[in-house]
Amino acid sequence: MLPKTYDPNEIEPKWQKFWLDEKIYKYELDEKRPSYAIDTPPPFTSGTLHLGHVLSHTWIDIIARYKRMTGYNVLFPQGFDNHGLPTELKVEKEFGISKDQPELFLKKCVEWTWQAIEAMRNQFIRIGYSADWDLEYHTMDDWYKAAVQKSLLEFYEKGMLYRDKHPVYWCPRCRTSLAKAEVGYVEEDGFLYYIKLPLADGSGYVPIATTRPELMPACVAVFVHPEDERYKDVVGKKVKLPIFEREVPVIADEDVDPEFGTGAVYNCTYGDEQDVVWQKRYNLPVIIAINEDGTMNENAGPYKGLTTDEARKAIADDLEKMGLLYDRKKVHHRVLRHTERSSCMAPIELLPKTQWFIKVKDFTDEIVKVAKEINWYPEDMFLRLKDWADSMDWDWVISRQRVFGTTLPFWVCKNGHVVPAKEEDLPVDPRFDKPPVEKCPVCGAELEPVTDVLDCWIDSSITPLIITRWHEAIKGDEEAKRWFEHNFPTALRPQGTDIIRTWAFYTIFRTYVLTGEKPWDDVLINGMVAGPDGRKMSKSYGNVVAPDEVIPKYGADALRLWTALAPPGEDHPFKWETVEYNYRFLQKVWNIYRFAERHLSDFDPSSAPEELEPIDRWILSRLHRVIKFATEEMERYRFNLLTRELMTFVWHEVADDYIEMIKYRLYGDDEESKLKAKAALYELLYNIMLLLAPLAPHITEELYQEMFKAHIGSKSVHLLEWPKYDEGRISEEVEKLGELAREIVGAMRRYKNSHGLALNAKLKHVAIYATDSYEALKVIEKDIAGTMNIERLEIIQGEPELEERITEIKPNFRTVGPRYGKLVPKITAYLKENAEEVARTLKEAGKVEFEVEGQKIELAKDDIVLRKAVFSEGEEVETAVVGDAVVVFF
Repeated sequence: MLPKTYDPNEIEPKWQKFWLDEKIYKYELDEKRPSYAIDTPPPFTSGTLHLGHVLSHTWIDIIARYKRMTGYNVLFPQGFDNHGLPTELKVEKEFGISKDQPELFLKKCVEWTWQAIEAMRNQFIRIGYSADWDLEYHTMDDWYKAAVQKSLLEFYEKGMLYRDKHPVYWCPRCRTSLAKAEVGYVEEDGFLYYIKLPLADGSGYVPIATTRPELMPACVAVFVHPEDERYKDVVGKKVKLPIFEREVPVIADEDVDPEFGTGAVYNCTYGDEQDVVWQKRYNLPVIIAINEDGTMNENAGPYKGLTTDEARKAIADDLEKMGLLYDRKKVHHRVLRHTERSSCMAPIELLPKTQWFIKVKDFTDEIVKVAKEINWYPEDMFLRLKDWADSMDWDWVISRQRVFGTTLPFWVCKNGHVVPAKEEDLPVDPRFDKPPVEKCPVCGAELEPVTDVLDCWIDSSITPLIITRWHEAIKGDEEAKRWFEHNFPTALRPQGTDIIRTWAFYTIFRTYVLTGEKPWDDVLINGMVAGPDGRKMSKSYGNVVAPDEVIPKYGADALRLWTALAPPGEDHPFKWETVEYNYRFLQKVWNIYRFAERHLSDFDPSSAPEELEPIDRWILSRLHRVIKFATEEMERYRFNLLTRELMTFVWHEVADDYIEMIKYRLYGDDEESKLKAKAALYELLYNIMLLLAPLAPHITEELYQEMFKAHIGSKSVHLLEWPKYDEGRISEEVEKLGELAREIVGAMRRYKNSHGLALNAKLKHVAIYATDSYEALKVIEKDIAGTMNIERLEIIQGEPELEERITEIKPNFRTVGPRYGKLVPKITAYLKENAEEVARTLKEAGKVEFEVEGQKIELAKDDIVLRKAVFSEGEEVETAVVGDAVVVFF
């Protein structure tokens, strides 16, 4: 028997162990069933899951469980994204190991990462995540790196991978290049400096406005708009840079915003992306004034060695002393920062570096075309990818100046010739491995290893190929070929809004280039998790909530229901009160099944009668409507509405109404009626359990094992079929009957409650008068009487003969006494003698006027206490109106 209270901390770990031990979610390739492969997001191995992980991965788990129940061969692996700067920083700072000891450094990175994987895997298991852990993958595994390097060799052979010196996003703090997707603009307060640049011919000045005077030593031109009348006479001339005594041209270009600042700007190499565009457009010289560490170099002259912030202040001060800085205004502007790493957030510099690139800019139209072939949930998320594709300025820089990562499988000679690794040698690490040939096959020069590692998105952008065994398949493995053909393209890519421009974009691009196909059929996008205060979760806001704070208190299923209530594509705030409500709902579910267990312990489903009572048919009709709605919503990957619908149905229609309306039958002596109630209750609760199973897997497993396994036989509830909608079970007629019964019983409950009566208290005499609903009430007469414990219930066709009488009328002494004093007794007498007329006048005019002893009396509604009662055949009664029915309580 189920214990009195549902204790998730006892029940949930028990079933998690059972699922693992019994390999309930083990994947077996079954080509007879339709494939459903999920390209799950591999989280970075930070060592802990946050609520964003819980939300996205619970969504994934709900889908996997549902698809298994609907007959799909579900491939549900889980991987971990291992490489990245945070691990390197941890090894450096916490373990004190330098990157100058690369082998020891890498060994420690791997050790730390395995610890993080173990902790995160356990957290996944604790939320009821049903991945097949035998298929777990890691981006640091040799076989994974071999697949990544094979993909790069393919890009190289297609002429899509190259080295070049080009301005890249550079983080001075992390000392590495970054992809555009790793940087972002942050709104900040700063200053706009107004500077007069003297014309070289001495004829005047060109006033410019800039937020970065420290870039003046890198200035190579001044730009104005061609239609700006203020500068018509200076276009083609040169200005002489103060302090640095260099002359640079004044050029007209339509990209200039004449409304910004003075309408004239200087072009420095490089302050922003626009500077790159102008430099290339006009073949301007390149002068770099900033070092990799963010300090000024020798081109900055007297400011060499200063940080950019220090140089900004120093140059501005010197220009002011020269009379050339004539204003500085506070502005709220956008600053480019290393936004992917919240622990960094350093301002980004654009520095020309020799880096490795993949050609992507020329393929954006094709990427968008492929993306259109994919179903996006929600649909408008496709536009985010398209906007990103349309905004790309240059190719994808894929090299990083780090240590812990997948290496580029290349060696390069001093003349720039590239020697790729042999496929049979993969994975290779050029930092430690010998090249495939001793000398450059083109020029005979010595070969140098490429020591850079890859952008982490190179690793993770082939996950749909990894999980479908693409690399093994193209090498000729027969089983892998079958696996790949069955599962690729994959069915689903679930991910967050924040990585559409990275993970989604790059995966579509890379997979299409490598296979000529889209990577997935569907993309499901979830929003971000906000703190309880509605703001982004941040330690600085003090609003971070960890899963480990929630689960011990309320259990994983209650937290999972919170994730299921998140709308697709929208941010979802964490609310403690929501999780608590979910926990109370699960306790309500527990109580429903615990009550039913006592009555169903001797019930044999095979003995269920064909004909049921109208109330039974009502709840099963409603059940099938819920099944239909839940199935449609699951197919659209929308969990929030179906979760609310299911919770409302279970809590109110099932617990509050149906079960209360069949108790008299379950406890009664009518064995036929009792059997019908048991049959309907069994069918109802069995199907509710199945509907809840993907959302709340632990409690449903407990309920199944305790109450249904003996009849069904399956090892786990999660191996059962999803409920099938049966239109033949739907009846609008019985639903109207059920709704009428709910409303009548509800009115009677309110009557009992208002009189302080227990819900099972006996009512001696109740009559229900009705016209249109008379026949329906006769059908459910027995259910109403039994549910509300009515000794004598009459269903009467027609309208009741009721008489409304005034039972009390008197002044409101609190308001009338101070105004009329000694006249109050005579006012009281007047009201009693003229009660009907006073009541009518009060209703029509809102006040009543009369005279007492020659004095005019005026009383408003608040001045009179008026009580009425209803009488039927001389007996005082109470009434309630439900539609056309009048309930009379004697």
